Amino acid sequence: MKYVLRAIPILAIVGMLVYLVTVMGTIDHPGKPLYKINCASCHGEKGEGIKKLVPPLSGTTYPMEHLDSIPCWLKFGMNHPIVVNGTEYDQIMYPVKLNAIQTANVMNYVLQELQQKDTTVSSKWVEEKWANCK
Repeated sequence: MKYVLRAIPILAIVGMLVYLVTVMGTIDHPGKPLYKINCASCHGEKGEGIKKLVPPLSGTTYPMEHLDSIPCWLKFGMNHPIVVNGTEYDQIMYPVKLNAIQTANVMNYVLQELQQKDTTVSSKWVEEKWANCK
């Protein structure tokens, strides 16, 4: 009897996952809700940016070219001009309150879903970058 009681929570989780995959199609990327809450209001739902105010995250090589800096920008913000796709952006990016796991998830969402890259960063990698932020 005690083995049956221990198995119930596991079966419930497996059942929920099967439901999500079969009924709802797929499980969203873990960084997607974090991106929507913390990034989409400026960078856009699909990473398109806002005209000459906020740079795009999709349709550009900028995120991949500055991958090592992104964890610092997320944690501490950024207040210097950048040029993306030939357009200068000089709006302040305010810090985002995310831990290392959440930061890695947001970055992976941007890289994989918006950039269509086969690149993954880990929370350990994020913490290493944070240790070197200037």
